[in-house]
Amino acid sequence: MIRVERANCPPSLNGPDSKGNQERVAAINAQAAGQKAKFKAYKGADVVRTLREMFNKKCAYCEFNYAAGSPEDIEHFRPKGAVVINGQLSKPGYYWLAADWNNLLPSCIDCNRKREKKFAASNQASSGKANLFPVADETHRWRSHTVDNVMEQPLLLNPCDDYPEHHLEFLSDGLVRPAIDATGQTSLKGETSIEVFGLLRQDLVEQRAAKQLMIRTAIERALRAAEIASSTTDASIKKDMTAMCEDLLKDARTHLSKQQPYLAAGEAIFREYGIPPKP
Repeated sequence: MIRVERANCPPSLNGPDSKGNQERVAAINAQAAGQKAKFKAYKGADVVRTLREMFNKKCAYCEFNYAAGSPEDIEHFRPKGAVVINGQLSKPGYYWLAADWNNLLPSCIDCNRKREKKFAASNQASSGKANLFPVADETHRWRSHTVDNVMEQPLLLNPCDDYPEHHLEFLSDGLVRPAIDATGQTSLKGETSIEVFGLLRQDLVEQRAAKQLMIRTAIERALRAAEIASSTTDASIKKDMTAMCEDLLKDARTHLSKQQPYLAAGEAIFREYGIPPKP
């Protein structure tokens, strides 16, 4: 997971006359009348397009690239219809935020849908956000559209609101663990996000590890070329090895473009070698 700046709100959700606001008003009225609200505005073509552009067709949570054909979900960070509280499904959810631009993220189905999976280095058997939205204090959960001063503290990372690198530490073998701050405290947001989004599912760990191996191989070759360049007295060899080192580092950095999957895991390899991800 990496930090992503949220783009401007798409027209269909922007303004009092937009489809999004009309749906919000209808949802509030339906809730007051004890009726079921209908949510469609978040699926608008401009919403889908903007989210894809924002995240470069990658899952907001695990950075899996779904562009080749895997379906993505338009995910509500705060669940729209119901929310799990103390292990029980509770209604209503955050109905007034169903068409709120700041509540929408693109997600792969594995991060968003609750189901069994195989995990690496974990006793976990299933994951998927679905209607989960844990908070630090239930007494401060945001339960109504009439409340303005929200004291709710989510325990899940939102890449548009948080800095994931402060909460997640990606290891060189594709694994991830919650970060530890300067006081020695483990990030509860990091820990909860790893579990809920299933960031340790086996297939995901293997793909992150493969990406890291490609970067590591290029860096190791670059360092070897730099070592030869620094030790030789032959000007021609020094020139060739220096150029090779620069080319190999350039190749390694191609894995760190915004379009590449598992960018956070790739950057971890550069930090391991003490090399800036950007030249």
